[in-house]
Amino acid sequence: MPAKQAGPRRAHILRDAVAGLGGAISSIPDGMACGLLAGVNPVYGLYASSSGAFFGGLATSTTLMVVTTTSAAALATGSALESVPLENRDSALVLLTILGGLLMWAAAALRFARYTRFISHSVMIGFLTGISATILISQIPTMIGVSTSGPSAFAKHSTS
Repeated sequence: MPAKQAGPRRAHILRDAVAGLGGAISSIPDGMACGLLAGVNPVYGLYASSSGAFFGGLATSTTLMVVTTTSAAALATGSALESVPLENRDSALVLLTILGGLLMWAAAALRFARYTRFISHSVMIGFLTGISATILISQIPTMIGVSTSGPSAFAKHSTS
């Protein structure tokens, strides 16, 4: 039996590119929103959504998988960069990205993906509910047009 091809097949490259075009166009507002959630320039969110999809598409066929930015990752990035001064935030974001990529490569080389099956459905639902509540609460000041400041999720992501 021939070995299974891990990457995209040549016969599917054109179809994958056409399918990816629609995803790329629709990811523009999502990428900008993720940049804002991370507390950096929204253009960086566009870079993340486009380069992630491009390099993810080169690594594997995306028939059953979508490579995109997530609000959970954007919030985690924003929390990690929160204490970094604004003038150093760009370089800290690049360093965080490189370190994250290296850790993901190491995890893939050590075949750590097999351990994700031990995360229960209820834990994932709780995690996603918490992320959703954090995003919703952090956007209330912007929606009603007030400035806030303070240590809570409600006050951190404010309009200035």
